[in-house]
Amino acid sequence: MLLIVIPIIILLLHHYFNTIPPIFQTIFQAISVIFANIFFAIPISIILFIRDLGTVFFNKEKPVDPKIILITGASSGIGASLAKEYAKPGVILGLLARSEDKLKKVAEQCIEKGAKCEILKIDISNIESLNKALEDFDDKYPIELLFANAGQLAATRDNYGEVAWEDAYRPYIDVNYVGNIASVMTVYKRMKERKRGQIAITSSIAGWISTPTTAFYNSMKSALNSFARDLFYIAKPYNIHVSLIVPGLIETEMTAKPGQPFPHTASLYESADNLAKIIKYQLSCNVFHIGWPYFQNLINFTLATYPIRIQLLISNLMGNYVTKNGKNIVLT
Repeated sequence: MLLIVIPIIILLLHHYFNTIPPIFQTIFQAISVIFANIFFAIPISIILFIRDLGTVFFNKEKPVDPKIILITGASSGIGASLAKEYAKPGVILGLLARSEDKLKKVAEQCIEKGAKCEILKIDISNIESLNKALEDFDDKYPIELLFANAGQLAATRDNYGEVAWEDAYRPYIDVNYVGNIASVMTVYKRMKERKRGQIAITSSIAGWISTPTTAFYNSMKSALNSFARDLFYIAKPYNIHVSLIVPGLIETEMTAKPGQPFPHTASLYESADNLAKIIKYQLSCNVFHIGWPYFQNLINFTLATYPIRIQLLISNLMGNYVTKNGKNIVLT
């Protein structure tokens, strides 16, 4: 009955006032979400759960075990942990990042485990150099698994009106989004010709919803979530499997910096090494969405499904809390 009455009320309001009051929009959105979940999302989810469970128990295919792996953002954090997790005899690792010294340290640890390493000292925001480096590496060692993992954390406070956005935020956009897309598409074209491969794109729970004080970071991660979802479909006919990695609060060099946006949540941080183990296992089963820590993913994803007016309230509350409890952040 409500599904009939409420739309009629909203149509009448729209007719007489030429707009729909925000409170009615919020109520209608909330009711729509509830009914969509009850009559569509939950039944479909149960069916897919049974299907996926059957795949786990009755799948006779061997786990995917790539031997040639390229990792962007490999000098520290999740990228370095992934390199060490995959390192073993017979594996060739391409380690790409800006810092040659850090890459050498990661490579040494991987070589000790028996892997062969190639260091690619590249600024991922330099697309021309990036494409050439990826193509040259792929010519020598056809990439079987690409980790588009480069990222920088950008807080969006204190520079407004003081520094041109191109100087303060453009580099973060170039690294977090443009560089990652360029990495993926350069390797994807090669994999498409070979009709095989895996691509794993590292995003963040900030792509669902996060504090507004990291607005540019959030929007880039949200774009990567959407891109990975669509590329999964585009790449499927060519036997290329795309996965989306959605980390929560992970203990890395990036999050350990003084003045980073979440200093008061350090106790919630998960080990990057633990995440790398989970990623490796789930990629061996060609899982699309790899979210960890799980409950952080669940909370942020749920908040992102709320009506936009409620999301706005949550965003303001989060922004006020971080501004009050976090440190004063200035980008350099």
